[in-house]
This record gives sequence, structure tokens and C-alpha cells, in this order.
Amino acid sequence: MTTFLNSSNFVTGSTDEQQSLVNALNDILRNDYHGSFFALLSGYQRILADNNQRKHWPEIHKKLDTLFKCGTAEVISGPMIGIPVSIRDSDYFKEAIQFTGKERSIMANIEWMATAWNATYADTGLWMGKTFEPVSRETVGKKTRNDNKTMSSYDPKLARIGRNFFREPPDPNALQAIGLPALTQLWKLKDRPMNPAATGFDCQLLVENLDKEKAIPYSKTGGYFLCNLGTSAVPEMNGKAVYQLNYRWPDLGPVYPMTRLIDEIVRIDDGIYLGQLVFATQHYSLGAFALPNGQMVSIGDNYPYRSMIDNIKQIFPVGWVEEKDPYGYQNNGFFLMVDPAYAKEFYADDAFPQLCPRPGEIGFSELGYDQKTSVSMMSKTENSNSSGAELARNDRLG
Repeated sequence: MTTFLNSSNFVTGSTDEQQSLVNALNDILRNDYHGSFFALLSGYQRILADNNQRKHWPEIHKKLDTLFKCGTAEVISGPMIGIPVSIRDSDYFKEAIQFTGKERSIMANIEWMATAWNATYADTGLWMGKTFEPVSRETVGKKTRNDNKTMSSYDPKLARIGRNFFREPPDPNALQAIGLPALTQLWKLKDRPMNPAATGFDCQLLVENLDKEKAIPYSKTGGYFLCNLGTSAVPEMNGKAVYQLNYRWPDLGPVYPMTRLIDEIVRIDDGIYLGQLVFATQHYSLGAFALPNGQMVSIGDNYPYRSMIDNIKQIFPVGWVEEKDPYGYQNNGFFLMVDPAYAKEFYADDAFPQLCPRPGEIGFSELGYDQKTSVSMMSKTENSNSSGAELARNDRLG
């Protein structure tokens, strides 16, 4: 049983709320967990990836919420295999609907983003994970324009810069076929780096990390973020400790919807991390375009948002009460990440076999799947020869 899941990792408002969280976690561990979090989470993912099972989605989201609240914040280093578990719509009527006692509005419960994702890319492996590399103070300063809060909390042991992994879907249909080429153009993805000398990356490419990446079949990489230990941006998380990934800094070059995106991650078992997608619902940019003079102009608000009062606070910093969540952050789904040391367990038949490396991809031979294919082909040949010999023997007897 995992030592990383504990209800004490989440601060509740009352003893009753704390006991409710304890009961919810125990219910998952008693009824859903059967010795493998890979199997448990793949079961959840299959339900959430099936549009015909949408009536079960709220229940599964609550279970994932419980696991996330009880997980442990931890610094992450190196590459991680990943899979989206769920995607949720932002609820722009959230505050109003909660006065009626409901958790989500009718509009949000349509879950059009999840429905569209499930019908197109849910099990294709379009997104295959992330990597987390050391980052210098100078780079953090450059990317955040020396943001005071960020620079004051910089610690090379905790801070990382990262990017995402993307992969071609298998046997893509017409819509799936344009997915990765479109992302490559829109998000300016780069080819997978094959050695530490590869250029164009805002970090040092470590040999040991590139070696670990060999367990992950991907071809393109990009979508940069800065990360550090922090507290959750989602108000309902009550300041929970998380490892937080921020895509929103303009000098990271985010493209919508990354201009709204923060990821938050906790560890739930050995080598297994659960993340939540967090989107801003206000004060975000829809993107930027260049004027003829070369100046970049954003449509919307660049991060971090600075109001007139914020500017006054910088001049007279004493005596102000910090505004609570000016961005309207909400949970927009969950994702799973796994240490490549557990790659075979991740790709196993009772977990996520749909993401297993395919012939010709990096990871196929590195993880020994080519040998299994050879053994299987030899076995089929032997069976075929045996069947042929048996037919010949029967023919002679006849």
C-alpha cells in the first residue's frame, strides 16, 4: 500500500470534513485498489474516455479529487511518461450555481471538451508526458522578467524548466492526422533531441535524462513551463502543497490555451504522480500578434495581470491585503505521469497497453518488445510448420 497517500496532506475546515476525506480515501483503497494503481487509474481513465459512460464521470472525478488532495508534494526531475485521464470544461457560472447547492452549472455539465477529446485523441497517445530539467537563476529571471515573488523563491534544488512530449497517433483518421502537424506549427514544437548537443532548448540536456527518455515513444517536444514547489492555485484546494508548473509567462512563448494553464502535481505511489489541469477563467491572453514595427500585442491580459491597484501596491507595498484568486482558477481535469523506470508496468495489458511503443518507434527495442515480437513470430512459424507436417502425415496415412 502506498505511503504517499494520506488525508493529513490536505487541510479541511472542520473535523467532519476531515473524516469525510478519510472515508473517501479508505473507500477507494478498499473497493477500487487491488494491488496496482496502474490498474486502478486505467480503469478510471477508460470510464472518463468513454462518452457512453458520462453518467459515471462525476463520481470518478470526485475519486480523482480525493487522491489528489491526499497526495504528497514532491520535486520532480527528469522525464515522465504521461497520459490525460480527463478533461473538463471551465464553469463560468460556478459562483452563481453554488448558491443553489449544485457543484456545476448546466453549461459546464455538457462537457463538450471531454466529449470532443474522447471522440478524437483520448487513447492515441498524442500527449506522452513531460520532462523536468535543471534551470538557472538567470534563465528564470529572463523568462519571468525578474518577477519579485518568483525570484525570491528560486532554489536550484526545487526549480525546473520543462517541456512536453507529443507523438503521432496510430493509423490516424483524417482529423487525427492533422493534430500533431497543427500543434507543431501553432506551438512551435521541435524535433526530439537525440543528444546533449541539440540546440534550441532553454536548459541543459542531461545525458541521464535523454537515456531515460528512451522508454517514451515521442517525436516532437515543446510547450514550455517553469516549475517549483508551491501551493495550489485552486481555491477549493485550501492552499494544498503541490509541485506547480506555470506555462503562462509570456517569455516562455505560450500559445492559447497554455496562456491560461497551470499544472499541479502530487505523488500517490512509487513512481506514480497525479496531476490536475488548472485553467484561468479571467485575466488571460488569447494570444499575441506582431505589429509592422515588430512590437508584440496581446489579445487579452498578459500574465501576470497588473491592475492599477497592483501598480500602486508596488510603490506602497505595506498595508495591502492580497486579492484572492484574481484569475478565477478552476480544475479542468486530471493527468497521470509515471517514472520511466516503471515503463513496462505502465504499458502492461492491465494498465495502458494502447500507449506501448510501436515497431519503429524509440522504446520498442529499448524495452525489449522487439524480442517478444520475434519470439511470437517464431512460435507462429513453428505452429504453422507443425500443422503442415501433421497434415502431410495424415495425408500419407489416408
